[in-house]
Amino acid sequence: MTEPIVYIDLGVGGMTCDDCVVHVTEALESVPGVESAAVDLATRSAVVTARPDVGASALAAAVRATGQYNAFERRRRAASGE
Repeated sequence: MTEPIVYIDLGVGGMTCDDCVVHVTEALESVPGVESAAVDLATRSAVVTARPDVGASALAAAVRATGQYNAFERRRRAASGE
């Protein structure tokens, strides 16, 4: 049986360039339980693929720890077929 997965949609503030996208992606992907993060500069958002026990506060803290950005959860949804 595969482990359940959720998609967490985040708003991300403070990004102004492609380097910002790299920093935020690395920060999000460093959180235990996160499989991947797709960060979009144009929409100032990210979609994180993670285990259901990954909290929005852990994601926001990782982004804030970069010292330049902030993040907040907008929506959480289960992966299809779960």
